[in-house]
Amino acid sequence: MIPLSRRLILSVTRRSAFTSTRFLSSQPLPTQTFRSRFSRKAFYAATLSFGALAITLAPPPGVVEEPTIGALDTRPKQESMSALIRTYVVYSLCSIPPVVTYAPAALSFCQSIPGVKQIVEAVVRVTFFNQFVGADTAEETIPLLRTFREQNKGVMLVYSVEVDEKVAKSQSSPVHGDRDSGPAQYRRNVEEIIHSIEVAGDFEDQYNVRAKGVAGRTTWVALKLSALVPSADALKHLSQHLLTDRPRDQLVHYPGTPQPKDLDVLSLTTPPVNSPLTTEDLDALKTLREDLGKICTRAKERNVKIVMDAEYTWYQAAIDAIQLSLMREFNTVGEKFGTQGQVQPLVYGTYQAYLRRNTMHLLRSLELAQKENFILGVKLVRGAYHEKELEIPSPYQPDTQLIQKRLEVVIPSSAHAVRHPKYEPSSSAASPVWNEKWDTDGAFNGAALMLVDQLKRSDPHVGVMFATHNKESCDIAIRAMVSEGLARVEKGTSTVRVDDRIVDRVSFGQLYGMSDALTNHLANTLVSPSPMTLKYLPYGSLAEVIPYLGRRAIENKSVLGAAEGGAADEKRRAGKEIWRRLTGGQ
Repeated sequence: MIPLSRRLILSVTRRSAFTSTRFLSSQPLPTQTFRSRFSRKAFYAATLSFGALAITLAPPPGVVEEPTIGALDTRPKQESMSALIRTYVVYSLCSIPPVVTYAPAALSFCQSIPGVKQIVEAVVRVTFFNQFVGADTAEETIPLLRTFREQNKGVMLVYSVEVDEKVAKSQSSPVHGDRDSGPAQYRRNVEEIIHSIEVAGDFEDQYNVRAKGVAGRTTWVALKLSALVPSADALKHLSQHLLTDRPRDQLVHYPGTPQPKDLDVLSLTTPPVNSPLTTEDLDALKTLREDLGKICTRAKERNVKIVMDAEYTWYQAAIDAIQLSLMREFNTVGEKFGTQGQVQPLVYGTYQAYLRRNTMHLLRSLELAQKENFILGVKLVRGAYHEKELEIPSPYQPDTQLIQKRLEVVIPSSAHAVRHPKYEPSSSAASPVWNEKWDTDGAFNGAALMLVDQLKRSDPHVGVMFATHNKESCDIAIRAMVSEGLARVEKGTSTVRVDDRIVDRVSFGQLYGMSDALTNHLANTLVSPSPMTLKYLPYGSLAEVIPYLGRRAIENKSVLGAAEGGAADEKRRAGKEIWRRLTGGQ
């Protein structure tokens, strides 16, 4: 059994918004991307058309408190007025459910009309694109990377090509992202990820410890496996095969937890009998594993960490198996990687707290890492596909009584303990995700405490990123690090200095264009030789990232009513600052 700290007691008195962390700043885009008179006019015209902006800008009277460890300074001093207006417009639109629901179809229709297409794309670019996407190319993100580094922040670069679910389910076309670019698009995606590693490595070479006095290499690269295969059905079929072929763990909910032999099937020349896998699937998966090996090898050479994003549960068993294979190869204990020469993970996987399986899946993963002597890379998130996952029943249910007994050992049940959700017997039709937001909150916070407990070990087999827009969860993780002697509050200040043992081993992350107040708070609070806070920074052409923008809008709609960390909070923050500047207030 994994040793876990008895000091898991932290008061959780508030429930904050259900937000994604994908996995998850609103600096204006550099001049290289889109600066023309037409785009400016389109932007201001679009802004005015949304009407009555000033009516809702005035905040209630109150005193702005000085920032402390327990409070955010929400004043966005570094943003231009145009960026603030853009933020307000974008999050105002996200508050109108019909706009979000019908926007993809409306956009597709408008793009088919000559003349209208150019106007629509110009408006989208200066609003949603500039809010949530860093640039069109990896090179064009470099000014943002410099700005973030000057603010003590790192970046996760991600080429934002997303699988089109309709395409994936239809067999008619294997293309992802740019639907008109032909079946070779996934090959270009692989090459683009390698290219982004080169850009990240070149940027970090400018900030080595001798030349600039800034330790650590905090420009990472994230990727989505569904964009690296000719058809995402290959991942789905491998997941289905694993769920029926490997022994079922009675302590882990669907989609289970990976085993070292999961990818043995890729050594076959023909699919197993009665397997959903096809010969084409095997060929695609073999090529995918080879491509990922090349990606990770180059990342290791350039000292750039790789993060594998989570996806829908019907792909996730395959993704888990592949990322375990990569961790066993590239996250070996004998390797030194990081500022202080510690053992560091090169490859990170994403663990979704909204999945019922997450706590036991994480425990099983930690056990396997210790047993097989590799470093588990964990990006802990709440989850990004809750609405869709609720519609899908789990194909099986584990022994919830055994799970609950195990959790009672590792998580206290006292009144002040972290409120990890209880596992109750459920019907076979139950979805794989927690129904209620507070259950996800409890699962995230409980997992965060278990991970901090692992970090205090003399031989920790884990590196972790807490990817969340929830300040309460960040506070829980930081206080736990202080409690465990992994960090200390500097006397007479509001800063927390982290111990050398966890430098480059612990980080926090938020999405570009969201939760800047929290990102700034963490960057200013945590004192470390290298940045501990990263922004998830998508890039890609407008046509390529439209599916990503659609998902961002849907997620923002789902969290609009949150008091903290969601779209409503972003709207209030921008509106308050606009009003302050217009009225000359402090």
